[in-house]
Amino acid sequence: MILCPICLHEFSWQEDELFERTPSGTYRPLDLRETSAARRTDLLRAAHVRCPAPVEDPSLEHHLPHSYVRHGRPLVIGLVGGPETGKSHLLAAMIGAIEQGGLRPYGLTADAVDIERHAEYVESYVRPLLAGHQALPRTPENESAELSDALLINDGEHTTAVAFFDIAGELLRGIAHEATRFVPAVGALLFVVDAEAGQGRMGDESFRAVLDRLPKTGGRLDVPAAVVVTKSDAVRFQSPVDTWLYGEVEGLDPQAVLAESRDAYAFLWRRGAQAWLSPYDKCRRCTLHFVSATGGAATEGRFPRGVRPRRVLQPLVSLFAMTGVLRGHPEVGR
Repeated sequence: MILCPICLHEFSWQEDELFERTPSGTYRPLDLRETSAARRTDLLRAAHVRCPAPVEDPSLEHHLPHSYVRHGRPLVIGLVGGPETGKSHLLAAMIGAIEQGGLRPYGLTADAVDIERHAEYVESYVRPLLAGHQALPRTPENESAELSDALLINDGEHTTAVAFFDIAGELLRGIAHEATRFVPAVGALLFVVDAEAGQGRMGDESFRAVLDRLPKTGGRLDVPAAVVVTKSDAVRFQSPVDTWLYGEVEGLDPQAVLAESRDAYAFLWRRGAQAWLSPYDKCRRCTLHFVSATGGAATEGRFPRGVRPRRVLQPLVSLFAMTGVLRGHPEVGR
C-alpha cells in the first residue's frame, strides 16, 4: 500500500494504467504494448502513476512518478521552518552535495526518481545557487503541497525512494491550509532554525503546527527529526560553532553526532531559543546540527565570494540512519 503524500489517500498501485508527462505539463496514457524490453525500461524511468483518490475538481488530479511507488513505501522528509530561515538554500545545497558524490563515504548512491523533475530542480535551484549567481527566491505559497525533488537512495542491497517537501512557513502556520495535508505522510522531519534566532521569543509557529498535527504514542512522536541550525556562518567565530562548522567529516560517527547535538542544544538554550528545541522534547529520536548552506550572507541577492556549503549532508545522513535508509546505526538520535 502506498500513501500519497499529496492527498494522503492510501492505494495499491498497479502497472496497468501508466501515464507520461507531455511537454505542456499534462499527462496522457502510456502504452507499453509492442515495446522492446530496453525501450520499456527507458519509458518506465519517466512514467507516472495517477493517484486514484476521487476528486470533484479535475484540476486537483495528481500523478506520482512510477519510480516513487515501485520500491515500497517512500520516505517523505518535510522541511519545516518559518520564512527567511534558509530552507530552500539548505535543500538546494543538500541536493548539490549529493550530485557531487557526497553520499559515497556512507556507502550510499542516489538516482533521480523523476529524471525530468530532478533536472528542472537542479537547473532552477542547485546550479544558480552553487555558482553564486543569485540567492534563491522564497518558497512560493502553493495551494497544495508539491514534491521539491525525490531521489532513489541505494545502500547496495535495498532501494528507498526519498521525497523532499519544502513549503512556505506561513502556510504551515495555518494548520487547516491545503498545503499542510502532506504533514501526516512524513516519515522524517527536518526543522530549520536561523542561527541568529531566539532571544526569548515564543518559537516558530510552523514547528508547533507540525508537531501538534502528528499522532503521538506515549506522549512522544515516533517520527525522527533533525534540528538544523542554519546560517551558522554568521556565528562561525563563536564556540562551539567554530569547532563543528569547520571540522572534518569522515563517515557517520554516532558519538560525534551525539556530541554535536549536545553542543547545538546548549548553543540554542544559551541564546534564549529554548522554544526551537521543541522537536528534541517531543520526538523520540532527534539530532541537532550546525550547518551553513552558502558559507556567507548574500549581498544584493548575490554571493560575490561564491557559495561554500558546510556540513549540509550531516542532518540528512542522521535522518537516513534513524529511518533505516542507512542501516547499522540504531543508536543515532536516541
